[in-house]
Amino acid sequence: MKKGIAIALLLMGVFALEAKAYDFGIRLSNGDSLFFNVTDVQNRYVKVVPPRTGGTNHYYGHRQPSGAVIIPAKVKWKGTEYAVTAIGDRAFSGCSKMQLVVMPETVREIGAYAFYGCSGMKGKVSIGANVVRIGASAFYGCSALTEVLFRARDCEYMGGSVSMTVFGNCRSLRKVTVDEDVRRIPDYAFCGVDAISDSLVLPSSLAYVGKYAFAYCSSLGGGVTIPDGVESIGECAFHQCHSLKSVIIGASVKHIGGRAFYHCVGLKQVKVNPMYPPEIVVTTFSDIPKTAKFSVPCVSKRLYEKSGFWKRLGTFETFGSCTFAISGSMDNPEAGIVTGAGEYGLGDSVRLTAVCAAGFGFDGWNDGNRDNPRTFLPKGNENYVAMTRPSGTLIFHDTIYRVDTIYKDGYKVIRDTVDLQEVAITINDLKEVTFDKDRKRLKWNFPKSEKVVSVSLFNQAGECVYSGNGRKGSVNMKRLPAGSYIVRIETVRRVLRCRFFMGSDNAWGALDSPMRAQ
Repeated sequence: MKKGIAIALLLMGVFALEAKAYDFGIRLSNGDSLFFNVTDVQNRYVKVVPPRTGGTNHYYGHRQPSGAVIIPAKVKWKGTEYAVTAIGDRAFSGCSKMQLVVMPETVREIGAYAFYGCSGMKGKVSIGANVVRIGASAFYGCSALTEVLFRARDCEYMGGSVSMTVFGNCRSLRKVTVDEDVRRIPDYAFCGVDAISDSLVLPSSLAYVGKYAFAYCSSLGGGVTIPDGVESIGECAFHQCHSLKSVIIGASVKHIGGRAFYHCVGLKQVKVNPMYPPEIVVTTFSDIPKTAKFSVPCVSKRLYEKSGFWKRLGTFETFGSCTFAISGSMDNPEAGIVTGAGEYGLGDSVRLTAVCAAGFGFDGWNDGNRDNPRTFLPKGNENYVAMTRPSGTLIFHDTIYRVDTIYKDGYKVIRDTVDLQEVAITINDLKEVTFDKDRKRLKWNFPKSEKVVSVSLFNQAGECVYSGNGRKGSVNMKRLPAGSYIVRIETVRRVLRCRFFMGSDNAWGALDSPMRAQ
């Protein structure tokens, strides 16, 4: 009698633990039911949940979903329409008769153990483009699943540890396809999926490969190409991928974590595209075959041979040209020549000089640079064209500074900001401003009704080199070095600006920009 009472009390306790977990349910066409909780009343969001919580059977007293389950993007309850934005924790856990699931694009989160033990789920499962989080062991034990189409553009979390991997014990999973537009492979994403056998193709959009992303994928055969957009490969990313035969490292990779390719015992070839050696540690390529061959850009070979732990990897094979071709020319063949062009190695200093013929003046390079000569370190095959002008005309393609006057602690402070513009103006465009006969003094003359309030001069770096009230009608510029200057004159009616040039002999060049009203 006492034993029977004890069993009854135990069952009551179990039923009490297995409490109702949903706000409402809907009936599917095949007679199955889906259950939902409202997660955001204001935005009208719901998530799919199991009908009960606690215990081992979350569908106790309810029919488990079977066959093909198509989760709707929107559902109605009490006259209100809700968007389905999540698959909750254990939503379909243990539903072994479910063969296929189709999730809507509205889903942003797949909860922990959401499809745990769905051993009847076969074929392909698609992870939607908007999914940003997938909980621990979400598809653990989906032993008939053969393919994953990963479309999540910016997924930030998948599983969170080696022991709680999303696709753990998916014994039939042979193929993972990462869709175009995916930017992240999260940490632990496909860790432990040892049945993957196809070569891994990663999209050009990819920017991040997380730690342990493909660790322990022991059957991953063929090769892996890390796209050029990836800058970092996480630690243990391909840890113990025993069947991996080749790796291509993208040109933008700057860091490869420790044990990223540890114990990849089948590795035969590693092609490293970055011009400058990525940062690695002693374990990055440890315990791989001694016969594995590393190839690097020919122009960078010296850097790899001298760089940290790279130099421990043996002799490097090379690919590509061993030098950069730097060419230079004038925009007009009759305007002169450019010296300094030729073949250069990585780290060599290039010095290009535009030498103008009589009747021509240098007017900058085709990429906007105005240094002559210009010195730089080459990064590839490059071509530079020196732009010229007739020497009797002053033309500038330069910056005009927009100047703001502010007051701080009772003092007037001139601040300038850069406003990029193209200026190509000739002589005598200005009547109010001129210079005296020896061209050592800038002068201005306005009608009495247009009183000058202030005059400022700025050098080509935007620094204020003179500031005055303008009452003298002129300013002596003999002490200023040669270069391009901007004069800003503020009157009671307008703000005017123009540019002029002062030569090395302290003689003024012609004003090449008209006054412009603000």
